[in-house]
Amino acid sequence: MGWLEEKIAKWARLIDEHAGPGISDRVLEGHEGLAEASPEERAAWSRRATERLAEAVADVATREKIMERRACVFVEEFGEEPLLELRKIYQETGGVDAVFKAMARDREKHSRPYREGDVVVEVKAPRDAEAFAAARTPDERRVAYCHCPLARAGAAATPAPEPYCCCGGGWYGGIWEFIVERPVRVEVLRSVMRGDDDCAFAVHLPPDARVT
Repeated sequence: MGWLEEKIAKWARLIDEHAGPGISDRVLEGHEGLAEASPEERAAWSRRATERLAEAVADVATREKIMERRACVFVEEFGEEPLLELRKIYQETGGVDAVFKAMARDREKHSRPYREGDVVVEVKAPRDAEAFAAARTPDERRVAYCHCPLARAGAAATPAPEPYCCCGGGWYGGIWEFIVERPVRVEVLRSVMRGDDDCAFAVHLPPDARVT
């Protein structure tokens, strides 16, 4: 099973888990031919599916949770070892500031998070920094910045609908839940798909997490 098929299967499980059995059949209608489709066709399907999710699931918080949990997962791409090291630093130092310093030494895997009280703010770096710097239009900026192939291929025509970018936030939620070993809440602060200059996410740590 390829990346796209795995993503759709995961989405289907989450929709049926949070919205009810069989709802995914309506939301993900037409996914069978996507393996042979062009990136633009896949992006168009993804947009329609996200819109059908809004029609099928009225509760915004439920839609956001489905999209957040649909995210790509750090340990599936890089393994557990990098996060185990960060968890150890967190446990030994008693806070997240030392974790930030360790993340800064591995720019391939991590952004540049900072802390506002007990909230970790993650600002995603552009996917193609050179193209992003050279972009002259909002469409060009979205395409150069966005990391998701199911969004950026169609971004020049129509930005991804709400709450699509909760999926991007889920990547960071998974990282921090692994480190602090507790559930976290993720909020989309900014998104290039909404017309912002970058994509930023607030990771709300639990009250009993150590932050300093």
